[in-house]
Amino acid sequence: MSSKSIFNLYTPSELGKLYQENPTRFNELADQAIRDACRARTPEKSLKLQQMQWSIEMQLRKAKTPLARMHIMENIFYGKIYGDDGELTKLATACNELLRTATGQTVGPAKNSQDQKKRDLR
Repeated sequence: MSSKSIFNLYTPSELGKLYQENPTRFNELADQAIRDACRARTPEKSLKLQQMQWSIEMQLRKAKTPLARMHIMENIFYGKIYGDDGELTKLATACNELLRTATGQTVGPAKNSQDQKKRDLR
């Protein structure tokens, strides 16, 4: 049985209890789950996943409290979605390209994409 499936056998409350009672074992399981998650079909994709994980870990090292870690994770997540090279920007670009192809008209982003994002989030 793989470590990944062993980790998945625990409920969240059991993982919390394991973390409190045996943090070394919890960390071993968590490290193995991360290694398993970074395995991909190609070595290049695996390397990219490992680099992303390393980047996340380096950012999390700056946190002094669990709450600070949560804020860092939140910023990473929102940056991946709403950042200048985030998924939302990529989706908008793809939609604009589709509209441009379908209608022959040029559809561009708002003059100031940051202001547009702020208006959209209100």
